[in-house]
Amino acid sequence: MNFRKKYSIGKEKAFKFRSPKNNRLLIDLVKLLLPLFNRLIVKVVEIEVNQEELSRLKNLKTHRVILTPNHPALDWTVIFHLSKLAGQDFNYLAAKEVFEQAPPGGAWFLQRLGAYSIVRGTADRTSFMMTRKLLQEGKNWLVIFPEGLSYWLNDVVLAFQQGPAQLAFWALEDLSKQNQLTPLYIVPVAIKYAYLQDMRPEIESSLMRLERKLSLREKSQNMTLYNRLRQVGETVLRANEKFYNLQPSPDASLNDRIQLIKGFIVSRVAEALEFKLSPNQTFQDQIRAMFNLLDRIVHSDVAGSEYEKQLHLQRQQGWLDLYNELWKAQDFIAVSDGYVRESLSAERFLEVLGRLELEVFEKIRIWGPRKAMVKIGEKINLDDYFPRYRQDKRGTLNEVTMLLESSVKQMLGEFRQLTNPVEPLGKG
Repeated sequence: MNFRKKYSIGKEKAFKFRSPKNNRLLIDLVKLLLPLFNRLIVKVVEIEVNQEELSRLKNLKTHRVILTPNHPALDWTVIFHLSKLAGQDFNYLAAKEVFEQAPPGGAWFLQRLGAYSIVRGTADRTSFMMTRKLLQEGKNWLVIFPEGLSYWLNDVVLAFQQGPAQLAFWALEDLSKQNQLTPLYIVPVAIKYAYLQDMRPEIESSLMRLERKLSLREKSQNMTLYNRLRQVGETVLRANEKFYNLQPSPDASLNDRIQLIKGFIVSRVAEALEFKLSPNQTFQDQIRAMFNLLDRIVHSDVAGSEYEKQLHLQRQQGWLDLYNELWKAQDFIAVSDGYVRESLSAERFLEVLGRLELEVFEKIRIWGPRKAMVKIGEKINLDDYFPRYRQDKRGTLNEVTMLLESSVKQMLGEFRQLTNPVEPLGKG
């Protein structure tokens, strides 16, 4: 299955908040059809959840809970399955583009499953108020992806944002004003995908597609899969260096060249946005901050005449073009020399090939059959941190956020031995 990545905007009005409209009949129907959807659409034929961890989760059934999974792919179907196993309905906080880029009727459908929108990186007060309302009511559990973006890589975890912890503490403040002292828990969740069969044919097919597009078929004879992958990556990189008129030094390593093009794109977009880059931020954080800024710009309302609104719409399209520049930078961030070499697994091969196909064909491909493995971490009772939060908001938010991030990373590390080796490195 393929997914496109381009952003565009038509003559529709500025984005409006999408509220959750949980529909019992539709939710039950989707739970019934979910195995078929997973198998046909996202190629997940098995979802494995540790029963002891699931029992711990079920014990929270009468409490207020926020789940904070990592975001390696299209993970909502896995989380929806977890909702079914836990016997608990969820609400899902989703970026506004999830609704915008959905097929006709998709936004309506997602709302009825419990999803609601947020414009990332903004003081989206309507969304914040909805989150606080849902947590105060405590009827459904809440799912928030703290990374904010999906990189389509199993073994990469972006720095968690503080939003989930902040929203939770705001809800605790609301509850304390109402003299409600029931606990509020945050539970970290780790998701990883593994293939269930020999994926060499799919790796070979992807390499052949890319090699044909890049005129590399004759050069790839008698090369190992890894060296063919590396050749494709270098060719894509060289084409982009030519496009941006970049000339790396002759002795620059592949990683040096990747860093150069990432830095160039990030600086180019930052200049267009008049955004001041912080040298203390990683490329991932810089890109995420600029995505957030673009969200604020693109989805701002404008007052005035119809003509002024028309001009604003035209300007928005120019800003949206910058989204695609940032996606290109993100593609290069996701690919580094050595990521595949480190384990030579089918998962890492196809993750990187997926990023390369996204760059070359503007589609991302999903292969299968796959198994989704889910681990559920120890709950964090925010009541234990609330007194400290009142004294030191910034420090407590950072402490809780780092605890969630480290827990997810630790759980993912426990999955590492379950990958599928493709081939020895060999020579070529």
